[in-house]
Amino acid sequence: MSARKQQDEEEDELVASKAWDSAILRRLAREARAHRGLFLKSFLVLATLFALDLAGPYVWRHALDGPVRAAVEARAADPGVDTDPQVMSFLRWIGLYLFIVLCAVWMRYLEVSTLNRTGQAVVHDLRVRLFRHLQSLDLSFFDRRPTGSLVTRVTSDVENLNEMFTSGLITLAFDALKVVVLLALLYALEWRLALVVTLGTPFLILVSMVFRGGARSAHRKVRARLSRLNGYLQEVLQGMRVVQLFGREERVSQRFGAHLAGYLQANLRTIFLFALFFPVIDFVVSAIQGSTLWVGGLEIAGASLSYGEFVQFWFYLAMLVSPIRELGERYNVLQSAFASAERIFDVLDTQPKLLPAQTGTSAQPIRGHIRFEAVSFGYLDGLEVVRDISFEIRPGETVAIVGATGAGKSTLINLLLRYYDPTRGRVLLDGLPLAAHDPESLRRSIGLVLQEDFLFAGTIRENLVMERAEVTPERLTRALEASHAREWIETLPGQLEESVVERGASFSTGQRQLLAIARALAGDPRIVILDEATSSVDSNTEARIEEATRELLRGRSALVVAHRLSTVRRADRILVLHKGQLREQGTHAQLLEQDGIYARLYRLQFAEAAGG
Repeated sequence: MSARKQQDEEEDELVASKAWDSAILRRLAREARAHRGLFLKSFLVLATLFALDLAGPYVWRHALDGPVRAAVEARAADPGVDTDPQVMSFLRWIGLYLFIVLCAVWMRYLEVSTLNRTGQAVVHDLRVRLFRHLQSLDLSFFDRRPTGSLVTRVTSDVENLNEMFTSGLITLAFDALKVVVLLALLYALEWRLALVVTLGTPFLILVSMVFRGGARSAHRKVRARLSRLNGYLQEVLQGMRVVQLFGREERVSQRFGAHLAGYLQANLRTIFLFALFFPVIDFVVSAIQGSTLWVGGLEIAGASLSYGEFVQFWFYLAMLVSPIRELGERYNVLQSAFASAERIFDVLDTQPKLLPAQTGTSAQPIRGHIRFEAVSFGYLDGLEVVRDISFEIRPGETVAIVGATGAGKSTLINLLLRYYDPTRGRVLLDGLPLAAHDPESLRRSIGLVLQEDFLFAGTIRENLVMERAEVTPERLTRALEASHAREWIETLPGQLEESVVERGASFSTGQRQLLAIARALAGDPRIVILDEATSSVDSNTEARIEEATRELLRGRSALVVAHRLSTVRRADRILVLHKGQLREQGTHAQLLEQDGIYARLYRLQFAEAAGG
């Protein structure tokens, strides 16, 4: 396991132990505040259903102590007496009870639909806010977090909150109110029986509190293990070609099995807790009910309690025990939701380090004058990738960067795009630091073409336009012609509406690069950042890419990571990076005359191309 992955796993465990329940509940309440109307409706539905549930035992009591008792007493006094009036009265009570039951059935439908609608509304807004927040974070955040872990936060972690709002928090709060009301009713019906119930209640609370601590810890581990499992699965699926190429299937399966075993063990821990909790709860509940039956039977025998009163008390006792019995399940939902909420809020609490401009310059057209002034930067603290880099790109000028792998070429591109800020020095655009420019305006003015440009699932048109209002049909047509992408797009059955699979896997490397050039041209950028790579394309495609590249660079400021000899020669100036430092700069001819690093790179990398 790499040090970075181990650190990520440790962070997952750390996240799950930061917040207190009260702090999480307050934050969740703020998230749900916009839907307080739905919560009020849910509460009213629950209150109506509770009132109907209370009415049922009340009907049974009056039916038993009214017509049924009267009929029994009348028959005892005179076996031949007519009891039809009592029977009719009893049937009316039964009819009233059936009406209450039908109303309760309808309210239970409303309970399920309203609670689920409320939960879905809250998690929809939270998921949207979480996703938007993720898009606002710096790339350094994604460098430290596995993709699968973030997917888990947006999907299953948020879904756990839906369960909390539908069957956890609202129901738990209302259950607490029900317990108070039912206890009051029990004492009003028969205080001696209610006292028996009250004496047994602390044992229920004690069992629930002991379970609560274990459940919280267990659910933290479940969420952390699931995050690791998803992260590793995402990594393997993305790198399946490499896995199969090097025959790593068995090793990958073993590591996946290890992650899966950890997830299984975490789930088995929660299963053990619940398997232990429910029998203990049932035992305590049975003891309370048995004691109530014993004391109630004695009072009925002593004529201090009627059958109807005891039946009503017994129904109310069952209603009281039900929420307490289900307390474990409520805690199951809540603790899982707390573990998920902690991880979600950890992401939401992460703020971007690259702050937006205080006063944007989007109203001023960007000319493309770029200057690096003594720039140093490292992705990790204390480890600089580039050191004391200074150079200038004047408007319309093409500057090429060459250097060995790891010299810092891609880092300069990341700094110019302001994916990161320099640790020392500054990057200026048109005389202003990049931080003084509005990020959206800055990136709209830049055309980016990478070695492996990303294509989204959708259509070719969607990937070229990227929802940019400035990309009109006429501009798109010109970009396709200038990039030479139109030729092969017109051979496709759907042409611009042809479907693009994930990452453009159905297109060749050359076709993807032509699309990337067309996408950059369609935005008519003032600055071009180009990372060339044509080693895996045929000569015909390479010629079209070279022509498209010349069109892309014409009249624009350009920073080019050069791989082709022709691009190096055409550049107005060449920067030579070596071990993170700018060691040489000048034209192609000047650098060859110096017979330094560039000349050696030329002989090693470009001699074969020059000889061809």
